[in-house]
Amino acid sequence: MTALTALADVARLRAMRAFAVRSFGEAPAIYDLPNPVADGAYLVRVTYAGVNPIDYKLIDYLTAKSTYPVIIGTDFAGVVEAVPAGARDFRVGDRIFGMARQHGAYAERTAVAPGAKNAPIARIPDGVTDEQAAALPIPAVTALGSLDLLNLTSDQRIVIMGATGGVGGYATQMARSRGAHVIATVRGDTEEARRLGAVQVYDTQTPPGPDGITLPCKPDVITAIRNAHPDGVDAVLDLVSDANAIRRDAEILRPGGSVLSTIHVADEAWFATRQIKAYNIGPDNNPASSDKALGDIARMLVDGVITARVRSAVELAQAGQILDQLRHGGISGKAVIHI
Repeated sequence: MTALTALADVARLRAMRAFAVRSFGEAPAIYDLPNPVADGAYLVRVTYAGVNPIDYKLIDYLTAKSTYPVIIGTDFAGVVEAVPAGARDFRVGDRIFGMARQHGAYAERTAVAPGAKNAPIARIPDGVTDEQAAALPIPAVTALGSLDLLNLTSDQRIVIMGATGGVGGYATQMARSRGAHVIATVRGDTEEARRLGAVQVYDTQTPPGPDGITLPCKPDVITAIRNAHPDGVDAVLDLVSDANAIRRDAEILRPGGSVLSTIHVADEAWFATRQIKAYNIGPDNNPASSDKALGDIARMLVDGVITARVRSAVELAQAGQILDQLRHGGISGKAVIHI
C-alpha cells in the first residue's frame, strides 16, 4: 500500500455521507460530514435506518439555537466497528440495532453509548435481517410500552385507533398475542387490520353497510363502537386523536378503563373525573425503553409474534422523498432507508 493510498483510506474513514440539516433555515440534504466521535460509545456502520414521524417533526422543531449539523433519524441497524473501553455486550463485527438519539441514523455511521438513557440497543438475532431490525425500535418499543402501561391482559377489549400505522401495526399484533379482543379503527386498510389480528374493524372511509366481516361504520366511529359495546371497552390506545377528539374516547370506555395517547394530548385530570385512567407515553415514562425490552421485541419477530411490515425500502438519496410521503400519510406499515 502506498502512502497516498493510506492517506486516502484515512480520509474516507473521517468522512461519511449523511442526510442532515447543515444550518438553520436550510432544507435537509445529503452532505459529506465527519464520522461521529465514538469516545465511550460503539461506532456503528449503519446498514439501514428506520423512518418515523419523529424524523420530520425534528426538522420542523429546529431553531437557530440548535447545534448543527443535525443528522436526521433515530432508528438504525448496522455492524459494530469500534467498541468503547470496558464494554462487553458487543464486539467488533456484531450486528446491532436500536436508537441513535445523539448522532442520528440517516448516515453511513453513528455512535451509541452503552446504557444511554432512552436509547436502547440490542443484538440482531439470527433469522432477522438488518432491514427488519431497523423497522422496529421506536414504533415497536412504543407499542409494547403502551400495552404495558394499559396493563392489557387476556380477554380484555382494546380499541386501537390507527391500527395499521407503524406503532398501531405492532400494537395490534402484540395485543392479539396477549389474548386481547382487538377492535381496530383504520383509514381504508381493513384487510391489513384483520391480518394483524383485529377481530373488529371500523373504517373511517367506509359508508355504513355490513359486509359480514368489516363492521358497518360511519365517519363517527365512536358512535359505532359504543353501539356495538354498550358496556364499554377496557382500554383505548389512541394514536391519532388531537386534544379535543380524544375526549370522545370516554364515551366508549367502561368505568375503570384506561386510555393512552402517544402524542401527549390526553388530559389525565379530565379523564380521572370520569373514572378513567389516562396516560401520555414518551421516552421518559415508557416501561419498554430498555435494552432488554428491545431484545425481547426482536425475539417476538423471530417467534412470529410480530412481523416487521416493511412496505418501502429506499436508498439514502431518496430520504427526503420518503419523509415527505410519510408526512402526508402515504405509507402504510414501515419504511426504511438502505445506507
